[in-house]
Amino acid sequence: MMRKSTIMRVTLSLFVSILFAVSGFAQGLSTSSIGGSIVDTKGEGLPGATVIAIHLPSGTKYGTVTNVAGRYVFPAVRVGGPFKVTATFVGYKEQVKEGVITNLGSSADVNFKMAEEGTVLDEIKVVSTKNNIFSSDRTGAATGVVREQIQALPTLSRSFSDITRLTPQAGNGNSFAGRSGNFNNITVDGAGFNNVFGLSGTVGGQTNAQPISLDAIEQVSVNIAPYDVREGSFTGAGVNMVTKSGDNEFRGSVYNFGRNLNYVGKKILGAESLLDPVAQKFSVRNTGFRVGGPIIKNKLFFFISGEQERRDDPGTTFKAKGSTGNGIESNVLKTDLDKLSTFLIQKYNYDPGPYEGYSLASNSDKLNIRLDLNLNDNHKIAIKYNFLQSLRDLNASASGSLTGGRAPSLNVLPFLSSFYRINNNLNSVIAELNSTLKGNIANKFQLGFTAFRDFRETPLGNTTPFPLVDIGNGTGTAYTAFGYEPFSANNILNTDAFQISDNLDIFKGKHTFTIGTYNEFFSFKNGFAPDYYTGYQFRSLDDFYASANNGTANAIQYRLRYSALPGGEFPFAYIKAAQYGLYVQDRIQVNNKLNVTIGIRGDMPVINSDIGENTAAAALSFRDGQKINTSQVQKAQLLWSPRLGFNYDLLGNKKVQIRGGTGIFTGRVPFVWVSNQASNNGLLTGSVTLPATINGVVNPVPAFTGSVDVLRSKYSGANATYNLAVTDKGFKFPQIWRTNLGLDLQLPAGIVATIEGAYTKDLNA
Repeated sequence: MMRKSTIMRVTLSLFVSILFAVSGFAQGLSTSSIGGSIVDTKGEGLPGATVIAIHLPSGTKYGTVTNVAGRYVFPAVRVGGPFKVTATFVGYKEQVKEGVITNLGSSADVNFKMAEEGTVLDEIKVVSTKNNIFSSDRTGAATGVVREQIQALPTLSRSFSDITRLTPQAGNGNSFAGRSGNFNNITVDGAGFNNVFGLSGTVGGQTNAQPISLDAIEQVSVNIAPYDVREGSFTGAGVNMVTKSGDNEFRGSVYNFGRNLNYVGKKILGAESLLDPVAQKFSVRNTGFRVGGPIIKNKLFFFISGEQERRDDPGTTFKAKGSTGNGIESNVLKTDLDKLSTFLIQKYNYDPGPYEGYSLASNSDKLNIRLDLNLNDNHKIAIKYNFLQSLRDLNASASGSLTGGRAPSLNVLPFLSSFYRINNNLNSVIAELNSTLKGNIANKFQLGFTAFRDFRETPLGNTTPFPLVDIGNGTGTAYTAFGYEPFSANNILNTDAFQISDNLDIFKGKHTFTIGTYNEFFSFKNGFAPDYYTGYQFRSLDDFYASANNGTANAIQYRLRYSALPGGEFPFAYIKAAQYGLYVQDRIQVNNKLNVTIGIRGDMPVINSDIGENTAAAALSFRDGQKINTSQVQKAQLLWSPRLGFNYDLLGNKKVQIRGGTGIFTGRVPFVWVSNQASNNGLLTGSVTLPATINGVVNPVPAFTGSVDVLRSKYSGANATYNLAVTDKGFKFPQIWRTNLGLDLQLPAGIVATIEGAYTKDLNA
């Protein structure tokens, strides 16, 4: 049962980070911004001045005019650069600043002081603006990594977690500020890349696959405390990635990375390793490409990235006793396993696979396609597609096994058939429209759909179900195992995620008002029925042969999970959920030094209540007279997230910056919790473990026949015993209160020193 907790967690990180000018931060998802003020020589704002920003590599143009306070902003521009920004005003000299670089989600501050025609000014120095640490909208703790850093940083796994662990608050590459990686919100070009079901922290997490090629990533940002209300759906961190895009120049690359045992040290403290090098043999290969360029110069661009990873690791470092193969010799006899394999093939036409010398695969294929279209100076469209197909071979679960488990060891050698293969696949498409509606109004609209397809199968490619059999050494300790992995029968998870968001920005004087909405809709189909293909335990090989050949009912245990549905079909669980978000915000440029952001966000999670009520369970009374309703899910309720952030340029020259804020953040739950309720309501499946006394009658174990349907017809239909999973009436989605305070100091040689502290308290844990 899920219970509300009042756990308080404090995360205090005091650090000095040596960050060069290419570092940055982010508060958005897929774009950056450019903003600033235009004043005359007296420091008074010039309303109505024209500002043009051009992304030089692509020729993409953005145009606007200053408001009554002389301020302007381009709220959604391409990430990267360089940009050329030009300011003009009637009767004043034109000014140009080049080399402006934008970072993901942050604002590049570009200010102008304009003189009237004929006025002589000191020389204007044009400096490349790569350092967005000193930015007027930087408030909470955040870390940004740009393309140059990604290319320079060493990585063996070619994983974005090798990049995100640069975040000082990172416990590892996926855990931030002391919280589980399951509570992050990960996006690629604005599309959700979480494993929202909660079985891993990221897409492809169960297969050790990277959801996107590192070569396709332009920038990465990790936001611990973004006080911009547009950021939500996390209580850990918002991890945003944006992919590279095409421009007016054709560019591309082809690469191949590989490593194997030859790149691994063979000595420990100067002594040769005793491990058999052949048994430790592995290989990893990454092959990929990227290409981008113009389809129509200055108007339509493309970018394509593809990558393939192939990895093979030794499935076991042990060999059977008497074997001439490689590895550590176990106590399991080769003659026993060869005899058993031959018996299964001849009697049941079932090949259990090898028991030594095999490899386990971890493969993935990735594709990223992006199109950018400049409709005109006021409207930009981006369409992005991501594809992932990945798999990984794994040891069978030890749950329900004999003492010693099912993994290869000195005393146990399972057949490969008892392992399983997990597949994580994804197809995602997202479209984005950035528009400047008037000189003082801008809008960003996103629409996306992602299909996750996760499923298990046998690594042998044999789709014929076969019971899982554990065989002991005669003393109750495991010896070998074969058959279909007990948790993999029809174990599929189909997730469809639809997202829609819109942000409207209105610029008025010193204020930037934001009104927006972000909404997610989820649909899950989950199959999980342990022992659906049955499971047997035998004390010894002799007992197994006696049962298989003579029909002797001598198994230690027999397990069966069966469908309780009237038609006997496999019992899939279906769940639908949504999370609606609305927010409003005011970003106030109080003066040239102080910027304040204040806003409030409301999130309302909604769970489909059509799970099904178990009336028999509802009639029961539990401790203290408590009743249980299996159809009762979390109530739809609005969860408020007010936030306040500030940025203060102490000296007014971007040398010393004080920043921080406080606010509430609302996250998601791993939806596997809700799915557990749908799967464990006592209406979908029943189970039996024999031998057992049922209704006063001793039910013995059945003899082994090789069929997964033994006794299924006897126990099908309504069940008498079952597990229940329910949700507490007061359960809420997780919420935290997070406060942050930081100080940034510009030091010589382009070095920035930061000292920062963050405090986090669980409101709904």
